[in-house]
Amino acid sequence: MTSIRMGKDEALHLAAYLGRIVGWDERAAVRVQARGGVVGIFAPCPLDVLVFVALPLSQPVIEPLDTTVSAGRLRDVIGDVPRLGPDTDITLPDAVTGSSSLAVLPPTSPWSPGERGMAGDVIPKVDEAVAKFRASVPSTGSFQAELLAEAAWDAPGWGGVPMRVLHAARLVGLLTHPGARIETGTTSGWKRFSAPGGQVFVRNAAGPVRLSLVPRR
Repeated sequence: MTSIRMGKDEALHLAAYLGRIVGWDERAAVRVQARGGVVGIFAPCPLDVLVFVALPLSQPVIEPLDTTVSAGRLRDVIGDVPRLGPDTDITLPDAVTGSSSLAVLPPTSPWSPGERGMAGDVIPKVDEAVAKFRASVPSTGSFQAELLAEAAWDAPGWGGVPMRVLHAARLVGLLTHPGARIETGTTSGWKRFSAPGGQVFVRNAAGPVRLSLVPRR
């Protein structure tokens, strides 16, 4: 059995992150990668993006780790976070087959820098888009609602990323603090939104994608 050792604050952050993922899909799987003293967790989102968080480990792993596990089972393993000690060993659940979106991950480099700003710059944009979408849905059928959703989330957001990226960042808690610094980046096949709490990636159909087996720091 494979385990990783984390501090209490990191375990709390991971538990909250997994809780949001399970809230989207109780059967969701996440891809866990660890190298040295860092663990990274990629998770799919219903908005067709990948959400990523990287957390420090209390004890570096001896061998690089790359496995896909149930998000719900991993959250259950962490258990009652307030009762955890300063450091705790988290035993990873058995590997499962995740969604196809976890098979090919964003490359680690090179990334071209995009726009920089503060979370407060985009929070009103996201809230306005969500409110506008919700106001238009009740008077439509399911097919029309789907078309409206696609149009809303494919619309330009900020820094070259579509609104779906910003919406996902808001849902997963990356835009909680208006003063948090944010930035975007691009590489062949991908666009990236970064905040202190994590990152959101979206495929760019204009270019190819490449496999990454290294957690982002």
